[in-house]
Parts: sequence; structure tokens; C-alpha cells
Amino acid sequence: MEGYIYLGEYYDAIGRPVALPDKKIGFSKVPVSREYQLNRTKSPIGYRVLEVYKVSDMKKVETMLHSILDSRRLVGEWFRDDEDTLTGEFINFMIAYGGIVSSISDIKETKEILQSTPDTRLIDLANGFGKDTTLIRTYLGNDYEVTLTSKGILVFNGEYFDTPNKLYNNGVVKFVKGVKGGSGTNNLSQFKVKETGERLKD
Repeated sequence: MEGYIYLGEYYDAIGRPVALPDKKIGFSKVPVSREYQLNRTKSPIGYRVLEVYKVSDMKKVETMLHSILDSRRLVGEWFRDDEDTLTGEFINFMIAYGGIVSSISDIKETKEILQSTPDTRLIDLANGFGKDTTLIRTYLGNDYEVTLTSKGILVFNGEYFDTPNKLYNNGVVKFVKGVKGGSGTNNLSQFKVKETGERLKD
């Protein structure tokens, strides 16, 4: 089952040193919710997700990590990290496995997008196609595949966008240049349908 593997820790919400180096390795479809659940009480000790990776089989990956780190297991999903090496080992494993690095802020944004109403033009297009459709967005001479879902959401590189402009600046430009763009267009004509080569019209 596709989802996220995360590494988290407890911390002092008012900035005092916390002598609790233990870390939690778990999986979730919505790691934002797990962070929220572990922060519901009004305690000075908070919980935060440090690293999160998207994988195609979250249960399998969690089982592998727990098996590898079993000698450091304290209880359940919590592992000892007295030498502060667990974060590095977690990242190295996830890179070797092929996990897609994510961030809690991006996941929060994705959750908001999936709960939002997309650009009405995208909804109309999706209704016209009647299925998920692959579009092409050309940037700096290269073609990039973008999925328009049946609900009118644009998907690129595992991320979700509810307008063409967000897809361009926060998706394609960020993927190519490593930073988000600051301009671009919200026109549908920036896309063509992969199957037919037809350019979309505004």
C-alpha cells in the first residue's frame, strides 16, 4: 500500500533541552494526522516528524527498517538513538530503497489541495475525458508528463496541484531548478494531451 515512512521525536515545546534521544519510525497514509494525534494534549513535550519519505509499500518498508534496527528497539515503534546516528541511517536506507523525500509542509499542502475545489476549467476537462489523462508540459525544451485526475487535480512527480500555475511554479520549475518559480501562466494551452498530441484550449 502506497504511503509514507516517517521518523519522529519528542521535543520540549518551550525550548528546554530534552534528554530523550529516542525516535519513532512508523508508516501512515497521512503523517500529518499522526503528528497532530501525538500533539493533542497541552503538554510542554511536543512531537514532530523529522524525515518523511513516500514509498509504494509502506508496511513492507516499515517492517524492513524495524527488523534492521531491532537491537535498538525500546518498545513498539520507538528506537534508542543515544549516539544521534539514527536519522542518518534512516535517510541512507530510504535513499537506497528509492523512497521519495517529502516534507510535512508539502504533505499538509497536498492535504489542503485534495480537500479544495480545483480550478473549474480542470474539473470541466476531467469530466470531458472521463478518466485520468496524461498531459505533456514542455519546459526548457523537455517534455514532462502530468496526470489530470478524474477529479480535476494535476499530479506531477508524486505531488498534487489544483491550478496550472501551481503545477508550473511549484512542480515543474521546482523539479528542474530545485527552487519554486515565481511567474508562469495559468493558461491551459501550456498542456497537450499525450495520447493525441492535441493542445488544450483556454
